[in-house]
Amino acid sequence: MRHKLYLQIYFAFLGGLLLFALLAGITWKYMGDSDERGHFQSALSVLLTEALPEHAPIEKSKQTMLKLAKEFNVQLSLYSHDNRHLASTSSRLPLPREQIKSGWNHNRKGGQFVLRLSDGRWLVVSHREPRFPGAIVVILLLLGVLGLAAYPLSKRLTCRLEHLQTQVDAFGHGDLKARARIRGKDEIATLATQFNHTADRIEKLIEAQKHMLRGASHELRSPLTRMRMAIELMQEVSITDTKQKLEADILELDDLVDELLLSSKLDAGSAIKPFEQIDLLALAAEVASNYQADVSGTPVMISGDEQMLRRMLRNLLDNAARYAVKAPVSISVGGSPDSALIRVCDDGPGIPESEQEQVFEPFYQARTGSQSHGSIGLGLALVRKIARQHHGDVRYISANNHGACFEVTISGLKT
Repeated sequence: MRHKLYLQIYFAFLGGLLLFALLAGITWKYMGDSDERGHFQSALSVLLTEALPEHAPIEKSKQTMLKLAKEFNVQLSLYSHDNRHLASTSSRLPLPREQIKSGWNHNRKGGQFVLRLSDGRWLVVSHREPRFPGAIVVILLLLGVLGLAAYPLSKRLTCRLEHLQTQVDAFGHGDLKARARIRGKDEIATLATQFNHTADRIEKLIEAQKHMLRGASHELRSPLTRMRMAIELMQEVSITDTKQKLEADILELDDLVDELLLSSKLDAGSAIKPFEQIDLLALAAEVASNYQADVSGTPVMISGDEQMLRRMLRNLLDNAARYAVKAPVSISVGGSPDSALIRVCDDGPGIPESEQEQVFEPFYQARTGSQSHGSIGLGLALVRKIARQHHGDVRYISANNHGACFEVTISGLKT
């Protein structure tokens, strides 16, 4: 059986209250001002001795005792210095049998106490209506009221934790939309915020994986179908042609698997290596040499993963070369005080405005493209993921609706 947190807080509060009351009582009893009590006892003894003179008639002393008993609502019994009973206001109060000490002597059984008068006599005092049971009742009532007040308070303190637990359980059982309400600015609110951020991240990763699997299953069918047809037609076409087609299809499958693995690693954050200082213009020129692309710009030192940045540049140049018509692809590198800028342009047909953001989604292909271009729709999606891993992003820009340019910004300049 689980122990509710609010019950633990509730009982801890009650236990602390009882412990405080106990310690306060012990402190009051053992650390009180004994000198002050002694002076008070001595003064009271003198006053009562004067009110009850030793040589006064018993009847007169009894009348005085009755007045005192009425005023203070007590019972009184007077004993001589040799412990003989002299007078009582009602029933006789017994003098304690144990050794009587000077000052107050509490009799626990009868709620009585004894005062020694200055002339040696003893005065036994007892409340007519004992107070201790009444005090206990009052204390119990106070504890009950405090307990009733503390219960909703402790419940309120933990209701947000219970709600957070409910949402965590729902999320763990597959409800990816489960989120915690954020109220207040304390540690519970911080925990709820962190849970929501984690849940958002997990939901996006799972959705991305689902989308990736759907796209991959679709893209895998085409080369597999072509390979199956090539095998079936091996008797009708030359082995050389069949081999070339199979090699092309295998290469396409290999590229697809490679990009799928890289995309999954980027989503999981395990593909990026420790950053190092890189000359971005030199890296761009090295990659562009394989595409006969025009390179321009100024040297910019950035902090990043060289392998991932190389892959990003290659994907941008592959995409530009795929759609270029006549003019060579161009790549320029520049920098600002807080970021680096890469721009890759071609003279192709461009991308319609309605699709300029969708082209960065996995397996999406713009209507201007075709399967004959050899695109599987992951190149630009990887460019965006790599750019964001380097605290940047990528966007599509177009000049006079002719040609296409992709502009990447990267933060992390060398200081």
